[in-house]
Parts: sequence; C-alpha cells; structure tokens
Amino acid sequence: MANKKIIPPMPFDATAWLSNNAAMRLSFACKGLWLDMLCCMWVSIERGVMLKPIGGAYTVDELEALYGSGTKELIESLINAELLSVRNDGALYNADMVKMESIRVKRSEAGKKGGVTMGKRILAKVDALVETPPTEMPHTPSPTAETQHGAQADLFPDDLPENPPPLTDEQQRKIAKAKKYNYADYVTLTRDEYAKLCTEYGEEAAKAMIDILNNYKGSKGKKYKSDYLTIRGWVKDKYYENMNRYGQQTGTTTATDIGKPSAKRTFRDTL
Repeated sequence: MANKKIIPPMPFDATAWLSNNAAMRLSFACKGLWLDMLCCMWVSIERGVMLKPIGGAYTVDELEALYGSGTKELIESLINAELLSVRNDGALYNADMVKMESIRVKRSEAGKKGGVTMGKRILAKVDALVETPPTEMPHTPSPTAETQHGAQADLFPDDLPENPPPLTDEQQRKIAKAKKYNYADYVTLTRDEYAKLCTEYGEEAAKAMIDILNNYKGSKGKKYKSDYLTIRGWVKDKYYENMNRYGQQTGTTTATDIGKPSAKRTFRDTL
C-alpha cells in the first residue's frame, strides 16, 4: 500500500449511501466487506482499483483467503447492487473513485503547468475557467460496468477543491500597478495615472480637474469606464475654460456649466 502519511482522507457522501435502497438491503457482512474494500481501493497503487500492494488483481481465492469464506458471494452481491464493477483484467474497482482520481490528477498537472496562464487570465479579468475534461480510465470496463457507473457516481463528490497556483512576482506587480485608489469621493485612478496628470499639468491643476469630475459625477450620478481618460478629455477642457473665465484654478463646476460651449482657450499656453 502507499504511504498513509501522504494519502488524503477519503471523501464519502453519507446521504447518498443512506438513500441507496439497493445498498441498504445488503447484509451487515456485505456492507462491512464493501467498506473495507473501499479503504483498500483508496490507498491502492491505482486508486479506485482493488490491487495487490505489488500490483496485479486479486483472484477470488486470494480474496477468500484475505476476508474469509463466503467472500465470493458477498462480492457478487456488491456487484449486483452496483457498488462494484469488474474490469476486463478481472480486477474489482469502483468506477466513480477511478473517475475522481483521474480528475484530480488532471487538475494537478494543469495547475503545475498553468501558473502563468492562470495569472494572465486573472489579469485579463476572465470570469469563467473551463474545466479540463477527465482522462480516460486506464482500462476499458465491461459494458455491464459502464451501466453501473451512474449509481456509483453518487457516493463520491466529483468537485474536489484544488488550490490555484500562486501568482508570480511579476503578476503581483502588474495587479498592484492596476489597482485604483479613490482620489475623491467619485473619482478613482491608479497611482501611475495620477502621477501622469501631475507631471503633465501640475499637482494643483490635477487636483482641480479631479474636483471638477468629482462634482459632476456626484451631482449627475454619471459613470465612466476610465476616470483618467475622462479627465484628459472634457474635464481638462473645462478646467482651462475656468482658468480663462475666472483667472484662477477652480474645481467648482456645475452640470449646467459643462453643457455650455467652451470659450476660446489661450491661458493654457502660458502654464
């Protein structure tokens, strides 16, 4: 068996088990055998398959020797109750446990290889992540086993939680760079955007432009996709119009003022 220290606890849906009428009709001996076999299949070298520690399927005689006389009849009852399936090589297995392990392995591999891809998706604000389809079973089950999978699927959850890979330092820097801060009640900018406004127009002018946009958005309830681009657009024009009209920097602007045509601007060139 595999080292138990690195084997996670076995998930089991108690509600599905108790509501399985076929399973509830089994004898206590049959239920006890199945529980023991589930544990063996969970720690098996091929999870979900009843194999020897060194590999290879158990024969009926070997299972009889392992669990005692009458084991063959109990196993037949478990198969009839759709709790066990028989693989082409004769190995007993639980179809849903095999599927669950296949999904876990696939997700784990995708997590190791997809760290950069995951980071790009986060930065691009992709909301939906397409789940990777499970790999095929290592052996093709018999037609009878295929029909039994539906009943077995209720006993183990398919959706196993997987921790996403951590973001790289570069991805974390990009996220931090894209973070927006409130420079007024209704105006948000990144640090770089605010720095660009201060560099191009001066800090006092940048604050006055932010004040103009803040007053307008607060009074009209208007929203913009980018406050930065809005400031560089009509807000900047309104700021210089105020400079020409009042001869001073001001952020006091009403919605009515914004609708008026802008006067010819000449003061900007003197800044």
